[in-house]
Amino acid sequence: MPSFGQTLRAINDMRADGVIEEYAIAGAMAVLFWTEPIVTYDLDVLVFLPVRGLLVSLAPIYEWATKRSYRAEKEHVIVEGMPVHFLPAHNELADEAINTAVAKEYEGVPVRVVRPEYLIALYLEGSAKTPKRRERAAALRESAGIDHSLVHRLMNRFSLTF
Repeated sequence: MPSFGQTLRAINDMRADGVIEEYAIAGAMAVLFWTEPIVTYDLDVLVFLPVRGLLVSLAPIYEWATKRSYRAEKEHVIVEGMPVHFLPAHNELADEAINTAVAKEYEGVPVRVVRPEYLIALYLEGSAKTPKRRERAAALRESAGIDHSLVHRLMNRFSLTF
């Protein structure tokens, strides 16, 4: 059975090994830290990768995974039984989401989690904006502890709408 805690330990090891510079849990698994959980089958991890040439390459992640007997399946790496989707930061919003991530803990394992305001914004990006993600953004927007002024600023800065 997949272990979220063991998967997080492995991701922290990946950072300690220099395979990724920094990370933040995003997507539906991040939502569970802020409001009611959402059913999902994978873990989305936004990452900063070390610069190695002109192109962004996930090769170091796959090499690291292979050395630890984690297999790849399509766009996922199966880490401790859990499908993990490593997503290189793709724009300024994703960069900020990683840089402002909140340090949390899950079963004694430290984890960096995208703030809910940034999750809302990421869900509303043009390339990601689906009915399901709009619903998630709306649910997050109504949860306790949201900084509505930050959501408003992000929506304006990045030209996002519900």
